Amino acid sequence: MNTKRLVCLLIAVLMLVTLFSACAQNDTKQPSDDKGNTSDTADKGNTEDTGDDGKDNPAETEKRTIEWLGSQGGNVYATAEEARDQHFATYEALMDVVTNDFNLDYKWSIIFSDAYLTTLSGYIAANTLPDMFNTRELLDDTTLNQLIEAGRLASVDDILEYSDGSSKGYYNTEGQLLYLKAFATVADGNWYYVPLPNTTSSSFDFSNSKYSMRANGQIHGAYSVCVRQDWLDKCSLAMPTNTTEFYEMLKTFQEQDVNGSGSAEERYIGQLGSKFQTSGVGQWFGLPYQDFIEDPATGVIEVSCLTDGYKEFCEYMNLLYTDNLVYVEGTHPWGNATAIGANNIAAIGMMPGNLQFWNTGDPNSMYYPMPIVQAVEGIEPRLLVQESQAPFVGFSFAVDCDYQAAGTFMDFLCCQDTYMIFKHGIEGKAYDWNDDGSITNYTLGDGDLQSYGPAQTYWLSNNAFPINGGHHGNIWGVRKNVYDDVDTALAAGEPYAQDFLTHEGWCEQRGVSEDVISGAEQMLLYIKEQGKDFYHPTAYYSYTTMATPDEAAVVAQYQTELETYLLEMTTNMITGTVSTDTIDEQVQFAFDNLGFQEYINVMQSRVNRYLEAIGRDPVEIK
Repeated sequence: MNTKRLVCLLIAVLMLVTLFSACAQNDTKQPSDDKGNTSDTADKGNTEDTGDDGKDNPAETEKRTIEWLGSQGGNVYATAEEARDQHFATYEALMDVVTNDFNLDYKWSIIFSDAYLTTLSGYIAANTLPDMFNTRELLDDTTLNQLIEAGRLASVDDILEYSDGSSKGYYNTEGQLLYLKAFATVADGNWYYVPLPNTTSSSFDFSNSKYSMRANGQIHGAYSVCVRQDWLDKCSLAMPTNTTEFYEMLKTFQEQDVNGSGSAEERYIGQLGSKFQTSGVGQWFGLPYQDFIEDPATGVIEVSCLTDGYKEFCEYMNLLYTDNLVYVEGTHPWGNATAIGANNIAAIGMMPGNLQFWNTGDPNSMYYPMPIVQAVEGIEPRLLVQESQAPFVGFSFAVDCDYQAAGTFMDFLCCQDTYMIFKHGIEGKAYDWNDDGSITNYTLGDGDLQSYGPAQTYWLSNNAFPINGGHHGNIWGVRKNVYDDVDTALAAGEPYAQDFLTHEGWCEQRGVSEDVISGAEQMLLYIKEQGKDFYHPTAYYSYTTMATPDEAAVVAQYQTELETYLLEMTTNMITGTVSTDTIDEQVQFAFDNLGFQEYINVMQSRVNRYLEAIGRDPVEIK
């Protein structure tokens, strides 16, 4: 290790000695003697765009070193160290692929998530950045811009010049991973971090004759307001199909004390007071599910208070609030497990397939989706869709890393073996291939499940490797089907087939009778019955690129106060503190005093960079 680097590292250690007690690592960093983007292109290996799985060993016999600084959260069953020390088969298989198939001397260390930012900041201050480390959604955009401007982060395109051709091909202008590159593109046209993917292999095109989606949606990813089907049955009620029937349903649940608690507590949970308070019922009134998120069909940044149907939404929610039919408490739609477990949530806007069997404390409970409801004549209802392609946290390469090792590691991340170990576990133990190309997943006992089962589920989440989410399902998914009509999807057995199940197998797995269908299938049937042209799609994900320094300054100046003001305006109208007759006046105040237009323009500029990178026209800025 050179003297300058050793001194700097010692400084960082002294600065952060108390934090490093949380850091567990399996080796000491040994920087390569051959770092940086060299002009010696003879050592790049094959850069032809082969599009294969990248498993061939590099031409070099000497292993090249690359080190990853990962993070460890609390959302996995085991830590990366446990996977290593207990010799999890999945861990050893991944290390075998990266070490032997890709000829890398791969090292990793992890910092617990709550100390990661402080630790990384120490490395930045000491000028001792590791080869690879988390950046986007950890560092703020101002800090990221400073690192880019100071030339401390490698251009990912430069790294990919050292690919064997596989990962480079996936990220090109026609590649399956272009959406990730587009999301990471900055104002100079380059990208300096690699977003982790969350992709599904099977998908459904929710576009219609009026709106062309930027990406297909997850087959199980069409959201709805879901209600307690068992409570409907107890009260002899049909599934509500409009706002009046929904109101009457909530009243009946309370009047008949359907949960048997003795209190009138059966209510809709509307995330009131949070930025998601326009989700669920809000889509009936044509609203986006949160402010400053782009329309996935047009790319236009949307804000609820500027959208037709906003006044009617506030007045309807005020009716529910006044009659004690909606809970004030609430957060992100996925963050209400505790409230649902109390067995008093009558309805919630949610992904039906995932909500259907959530624990409510009542073993006979079941949430089921409502149809797409049009609340106001002339205003298209929105169908909230979770897309099949999504970016997660991003990682960057230090500019002085070994570019050949970094490019080879990108090939490792994009190869089929890596995906299969992450997603399905160990072949012959957790699954086997069938003659028709599908796989059979096996039921494993607890110990075997952690060792041989999918690394995604049991230990791997951005710790020993920069992998999480669905990974590269759109490249390597075992069953990759794209549908544009409901009949074709249902004929193929979706949504069960994407999980290698039949409807009968799904019923057996869930312990329900065969007259029960999944909430995801019910949503497809609603789309068939109502027609694709009935709705206007809205997005669960945002593809807002990193802010420029000037944009970051506008965000810093206006975001907190403006978003708080708009959130409170909506909440106050729902609770009746402020009249809906004052909407125009309150909105104008935001334009005059809180930088409303400037903030919209910045958010639109950031989305425009994504649109241009995927070949779509940018939206005109006012």
